[in-house]
Amino acid sequence: PPRLLIGGGRRNAARPPPGRKQAALRSTRVAARPRREMPWGLALVAVVAAGQVSFSKHPQPRGGHTDASRKHIDVSNRSTGGLRRPTRSCGHISHVAVGADSHQTPGLAPLVWSIFSSSRSPHCIHVHAFYCEAEPSLQSREAIRRVGVEITIHVVDLERFPLLHNLSNSSAMNLVRFYLPELLPEAASSVLWLDTDIIVRSDVHELLSKLFVGANRSKSLAAVARKKELRTITRYRPSKLGVLNVSTVLRGDAFNAGLIAFNLQQWRAQNLTQRVEALVPALQEIGLASYAGISLPGGMRAAPSSQVPLQLLFGHDFQRLDSCWNVGGLGTSWGQGELLPLRVWAKQIAAWWTGKVARGCALHWSGGDKPWSGHNPFAPQYYKPVRKAAIRAGYGEIFPGTLAHDGSDYYLPWLLRIVAIFVAAPSALFLVVALRRPGSGALRAELVPQSPSRGHSVSLE
Repeated sequence: PPRLLIGGGRRNAARPPPGRKQAALRSTRVAARPRREMPWGLALVAVVAAGQVSFSKHPQPRGGHTDASRKHIDVSNRSTGGLRRPTRSCGHISHVAVGADSHQTPGLAPLVWSIFSSSRSPHCIHVHAFYCEAEPSLQSREAIRRVGVEITIHVVDLERFPLLHNLSNSSAMNLVRFYLPELLPEAASSVLWLDTDIIVRSDVHELLSKLFVGANRSKSLAAVARKKELRTITRYRPSKLGVLNVSTVLRGDAFNAGLIAFNLQQWRAQNLTQRVEALVPALQEIGLASYAGISLPGGMRAAPSSQVPLQLLFGHDFQRLDSCWNVGGLGTSWGQGELLPLRVWAKQIAAWWTGKVARGCALHWSGGDKPWSGHNPFAPQYYKPVRKAAIRAGYGEIFPGTLAHDGSDYYLPWLLRIVAIFVAAPSALFLVVALRRPGSGALRAELVPQSPSRGHSVSLE
């Protein structure tokens, strides 16, 4: 029989031999605890499952503007098409511009519905939708009348504007925002441009009523400033931009042009569109029309970006919006050459930890993984309910491209998430048991070889 090794300290070595009661324990065989190795395979499964689970710690959008910005979009009000009832008369009409080609139309109906439904004064908002293809159908016009909101569909003549010549429809829609001072009526003093991969969750009418007033009256642009400078993001060298007299702007704040407000009065008075028309070809000649990190249709070199000239012209002089109005990066995609989507998981963890996405006034799926792609991790929680409500309210008939994507492939990621949760739960439990170690001073029993000359003995260490 083996010797029983009890305790685990040098202090126990000087204790006297055990008495009869302790000697009676010598006949009890104590099974050795097997040494457990780290289950790296199950740990990897647990990490993957944790990256696929959606957490919602902050369910409401941030409210630093109006009472409406503290409320989530109401997707259950079917009688009014999801719109909040007017609470007061309009002080002014807020103009909002959106543009899309055939590849971007799936996001139009959710975007436009979210604009009206998140406002306390939807009757004070006029949405302008720009196309560069066919005229709107009779069905679309009838649907606008049934919904009862102000929506005007414009068809842009690409040959009319210099920057849009010889460009694809996708590239032209990216630059059409420069011609809003000409495309919109003279009565429009300001306009908010929104990309189609955005969902609005706060009152844009309240936002526009506070722009370009007081000390910001002379500002030509309003956007959400990023934490990094423009030179850090673009990696442009001042020596190249010196010939354009815009090198000093590299020390200004960078911003994303997906959600941006234009002071149309300043643009018309200063002929800023002509300055952009002169700057874009000059940037193309020196190879700085875009930079890495901008998602453009057809790739970075397919067409000039609208963001670069805006940042170079107004990087030092634009009105800062609250950061909740452009919560971007939700379209971060699994890049080629990456073994695991670590950047996507990092974005999900940061969104849960900081609560910026849940409190966002406008969610922006900037990146290659758009919300209508069917496999975006943020889409089931933040995009799909809005899309369903928009179709139920009749916006899918205004923008028929939305109905082409029925969202059926959303169920596959959800099924994978459920399977991942059931795999992660027992894996996590197994990890806890496997990694548990007794504390100092706890009883440890091991089998040690018996001395052939002394028989049974108990020693204390």
